[in-house]
Amino acid sequence: MSKPASCPNASPCILSYFMLAISLGGFVYAGLGWMGLQQAQIPDSWQATPGQILKSHVESLTQTKANGTPIEMFQPHVRYRYEVDGTFMIGDQLSIHHPARTLRGVAETEIEDLPQGTDVTVHYNPAAPDEAVLRKADTLGPMQALSAGLVIALTSLAIGVISFRRNKQKTT
Repeated sequence: MSKPASCPNASPCILSYFMLAISLGGFVYAGLGWMGLQQAQIPDSWQATPGQILKSHVESLTQTKANGTPIEMFQPHVRYRYEVDGTFMIGDQLSIHHPARTLRGVAETEIEDLPQGTDVTVHYNPAAPDEAVLRKADTLGPMQALSAGLVIALTSLAIGVISFRRNKQKTT
């Protein structure tokens, strides 16, 4: 009969359990990223129509952090026109839930291919044609959360398992 694994020196066991707890947190973070990815995409029922950019620019705005300090954020803005059933409409949404960015360069990159006069494809809700976006999804944030969560989870899981196995080998 084999004896159960024990930890004569508790620090390797603590490290193993700590890394497994971090791994669990990483999987939770990745799951939140997956859910955000699903919410950031337009429904399949939306239709596409040609449109044209009327104006695009990056706007600077100040937001207040939780501790009360201000932070400068950058929001890409677009204005475009499109036609649905013979009616011209104006839209200004780049994507669903498009957040402000902390870096001006990131916000500028998002609209650098959308100068005035550019022909674009506009995706709109057929039940409410005034709901329209240029991009089917804004996946930057959710993909970062998903990939970072998986990296954290898998790395800490591997460290925890290796630490546990080394400890088990030392006790046998």
